[in-house]
Amino acid sequence: MSWVRFVLLGGVLAGLTAGQTLLPVGELLRYSLEETPEQLTRGMGRPVQTGEASPGYFTWYYKTDVLDQHDFSHLLVFRKSDGKLASVTRNFHTPVNVDALFPAKNAKTHYWPSEKDPQWSVRVRLMGGDRLMMAMGVKKEGDTTTQVVIMRRSVLKYFFSWLDEQLREQEEKR
Repeated sequence: MSWVRFVLLGGVLAGLTAGQTLLPVGELLRYSLEETPEQLTRGMGRPVQTGEASPGYFTWYYKTDVLDQHDFSHLLVFRKSDGKLASVTRNFHTPVNVDALFPAKNAKTHYWPSEKDPQWSVRVRLMGGDRLMMAMGVKKEGDTTTQVVIMRRSVLKYFFSWLDEQLREQEEKR
């Protein structure tokens, strides 16, 4: 059994024993987004499906612990131009608490389409360099989510333009 599968299995078992409320922190934090497709294949195996994410990107789909066979546990998005990993999405079949990944001092909630007209929320943690982490649908500590994404800050504008704009405004205020 590869070390990645061992870590994933341990995380899944830990989540199940905790009522699926705790996220295995190490699983997502280990992604630097500098991993090559070859490294990822060695660690995770071959994806069960591949496809086009959007113009200029392709996606690998994994099913490691899904109950619904139509769902994917992991989506890895790569840039076509250079093969670099652009993002890793982790989906959970039941909501998980991600507070450990988003400490209050390092996280901020953003709203779509705006803070004045909040219709959807995402908790964001800037991780330094070109990485950020997002908890979809999370407003505050204690909220749960079924999706966490680590993404290169430099590609955010192609996938979440509204959030990219809000982060740029926030950076300008500093």
